[in-house]
Amino acid sequence: MRMVKLCLAASILIASGIGAAAGEMVRPFEALEQSRRDRIEADKRQKREEAERRKREREEKAQQEAQRKREAAAAKAAQGARPSPANPPPQPSADPTGSATPTQPATAPPPLPR
Repeated sequence: MRMVKLCLAASILIASGIGAAAGEMVRPFEALEQSRRDRIEADKRQKREEAERRKREREEKAQQEAQRKREAAAAKAAQGARPSPANPPPQPSADPTGSATPTQPATAPPPLPR
């Protein structure tokens, strides 16, 4: 009785394996076509994901640049509100001779030495 059950189970397994293999043997081009479609779909998905990644990187870079500009503007505004002792505001320079010449107005800075 054991031998009959073993032979029956073996024959069922063999028959199911042959049937599956025979199905592939009859339609190999369908399997090739399906794998080609899968590959094309994977390539499209990969290109789409790459484009999305580049777009995210550009957006992040733009956000970082905008944040940097906002921080620079805030720092400049804060610095303009209270001058730092290291950089005193520029004082108007006086004419070293004490008099203005007719060709130069009194408010013009002195000529640079050459």
